[in-house]
Amino acid sequence: MRIISGKFRGLKLYPPLDSNTRPTSDRLKESLFSILESHKYNLNLSTSKVLDICSGTGALGIEAISRGTELVYLIEKDPKAIHVIEKNISKLKIKNQNKIQINLIKDDAVKALKKISTIFNIIFIDPPYNTSIIEECLIGLKELNLINNDSYIFAESSKKESFQVEGYEVFDTKAYGKSKLTILRLIRSGSIE
Repeated sequence: MRIISGKFRGLKLYPPLDSNTRPTSDRLKESLFSILESHKYNLNLSTSKVLDICSGTGALGIEAISRGTELVYLIEKDPKAIHVIEKNISKLKIKNQNKIQINLIKDDAVKALKKISTIFNIIFIDPPYNTSIIEECLIGLKELNLINNDSYIFAESSKKESFQVEGYEVFDTKAYGKSKLTILRLIRSGSIE
C-alpha cells in the first residue's frame, strides 16, 4: 500500500493488521482519484472538504491530503484499524503544518456522523461488503445536512451489491474486479432529468 500521487507520492502505508479490514485496491484508488482530478464533477481537491467513512487504513483520506486537500475527517470503529490509521497519519509528519487538518472519529459510522457539523464536498464510503452501512450513511449525510447539491459521494461495494436511497441520483457505476464504485449526488430540487 502506497500513496499514488501528490506531496507524499510513493510513501508506503502500514497495511491492515487483520482480514477484518479490506483496503481499497490501488487500481480502484487510482481510478477514483483520476475521476476527481479530471474535473468531470467540478471538484477541486485543494478546496474540498473530504469525509472518509469506514476508513480502514486511512489510505483514501491520506491520498486526498497528499493531493492538496486541507481538511479530512476519517471515521473508523475497529480498534486495530484505528491503530493503523494513527500510524499512517504519523508517517506524514504534518503536526506543525497548521493548514492541514485530519480529524479521526473513533466510532460507528452512523453515530460518528452525528458528531460532525461540516458540509463536505467529497465523501468516500468504503464499508465491509454486503452490509446496510452505505444506505444508512446516505440517509445520515442528508438528514444531518453534511452534504449539499455540490457534494459527491463515492461508495465502494461488492460488484453484486445494489443499493438505492431516496433523494439521490447515481451518476456512474464502475466495476473493478470484485468491487464496484458508485458515484452519487443529491437530486437537485426542480431538476429535470
